[in-house]
Amino acid sequence: MEKLFSCQRWLIISPHADDAELGLGGSIARATEAGIEVHIAVVVLKGETHLRGKHYVSASQRHQELDAAMETAGAKYSVLNYVKEGESFDLASSDQSSCISQLDRLIDEIQPELIMMPVPSFHQEHQWVYGCCVAATRPTKPGNPLRLIAAYEYPPAGWGNSSSWDSSRGAIYINISRHLPAKIAMLEQHKSQMSVADNALISVDGVKRLASFRGLEAGYDFAEVIYLMRGRID
Repeated sequence: MEKLFSCQRWLIISPHADDAELGLGGSIARATEAGIEVHIAVVVLKGETHLRGKHYVSASQRHQELDAAMETAGAKYSVLNYVKEGESFDLASSDQSSCISQLDRLIDEIQPELIMMPVPSFHQEHQWVYGCCVAATRPTKPGNPLRLIAAYEYPPAGWGNSSSWDSSRGAIYINISRHLPAKIAMLEQHKSQMSVADNALISVDGVKRLASFRGLEAGYDFAEVIYLMRGRID
């Protein structure tokens, strides 16, 4: 869909520090290569204990990894809620109106032509962020430059609420055959998040396999998929 890459300012809403790259790393690489301004808004960044490895990753480490990934991507970024060590913050039980206001301000500041949000999936924080994004992208006054709104998947999105987001929902396949290495380079900066276990969804191998499958569906070597939610034809 050529119109996607004719949008000169992108805003990608990322629930956590690596979700945008997991779902859209190849598209981000294509966009920045084409001179498009890409801004990634990370909704929450905090320290956490991994369920699978039982090891703690600090907020500062997550921030360092995010900064390195954004430098690799050539993208701008902001963190809406940075939770310092020792502070307690649960996104899914917090006030959605505050996040919607944050997104409203960011949209007014950036004036994006394209906004991409995460599909809701089984992850409660992704569902929460999706709801905020829908509210923040409500129809606005004429003259707003926003032309396209889409939702992007990420590796575990085939289970739960997003499992019904299949190609019948207006799927758009983006050819990332030349840009898969750039996507992998971004994700390799998130060292604390990429699993090395066999058949892990959140891993470099998992990302490659999903991109290959999406490519098979679309006739490419590798692809990413987004779902069109709203668009304008002037």
